[in-house]
Amino acid sequence: METNKTRRTFLALAAGAVTIAAVNLGFAPKVSAADSVLKGKDLAYIAFGLQYEYQVTLVNRVKELAAEKGMSISVYDGKGDPSTQTTQLLDIVSKQPDIILLNPVDATLLQGGVRRANESGIPLFMLENLPPEGEWVAYNTFDDVAGGSAAADAMAKLIGDEGLVLEVRGAIGSGQSEKRYKGFHDRAEEKYPGFKIETLKAEWTADNAHTLVLDAFTRDPNVAGIWAHNDEMIRGVVSALRQIDRLKLVGEEGHVPIIGFDGTPLGLERIREGIQDADVGQNPFSMAESIVGEMENHFAGKEVAKETLIQPVMIWKDNVDSENNWGNRVK
Repeated sequence: METNKTRRTFLALAAGAVTIAAVNLGFAPKVSAADSVLKGKDLAYIAFGLQYEYQVTLVNRVKELAAEKGMSISVYDGKGDPSTQTTQLLDIVSKQPDIILLNPVDATLLQGGVRRANESGIPLFMLENLPPEGEWVAYNTFDDVAGGSAAADAMAKLIGDEGLVLEVRGAIGSGQSEKRYKGFHDRAEEKYPGFKIETLKAEWTADNAHTLVLDAFTRDPNVAGIWAHNDEMIRGVVSALRQIDRLKLVGEEGHVPIIGFDGTPLGLERIREGIQDADVGQNPFSMAESIVGEMENHFAGKEVAKETLIQPVMIWKDNVDSENNWGNRVK
């Protein structure tokens, strides 16, 4: 029987090693396709957008697990666009797959499609963003509020308790961006009231980040630190700093501390090079394995965790090479 029981999977970083504390993980160990209840099932997966390396890694891991368990899978590139995802979801419902896996860009705008999926009786599994209404079997996400809080603590470690911080924000309608914003601002208000935060609405893209950071430095060149809601936007941050001759390595005079978010291979490489100071790591491998595990539980009639939260891991130069960082597991 399914339950509404909530599971939280905690990943905490200490002394350069990852400690995983998981209570009642709930999903079955790896089994062969011949043994899996998912064998022969048709999975339709609407991804957030394949222009983001984190999302590509998440999709690829789900595809690997689907192959292992004998499922067929169709992946739809949401392109970071809720209108595209709405069209895709309505089309998928008409095709009646056995399972839908949905990672919304703006979940509020997908309520109609979610309602149609519910009416059709297709089991719906959710990643990262939830609509305000509708039914789903299981929801798996990264704890973005905790990630934003961790970024604020890391920034304070780098610049002290005060200074101008540029926050390079993701899309306003995105649940991830809203929560990362909340975590950072709530922690700053609570512990670092000396932060002066200027939020730049870069909509997840490096090009927007480049333009907005240039404009911000024109208004006030006394920037103490920069943090971005994803590693992709750091590319634009770096190019902007280079353009105005403010790109200095860690330890060099004039270095502007930079904190990213995701833990991508490029983000890790920037930390190694001294361009980027830290990264808030999330784990697409854990997310993929957990949500597919809940699919197995659902079809096996076992207990299903309604919600799974994966906790952030702070990545610094002293632990950047850890095999536990997902960015070191992909080429």
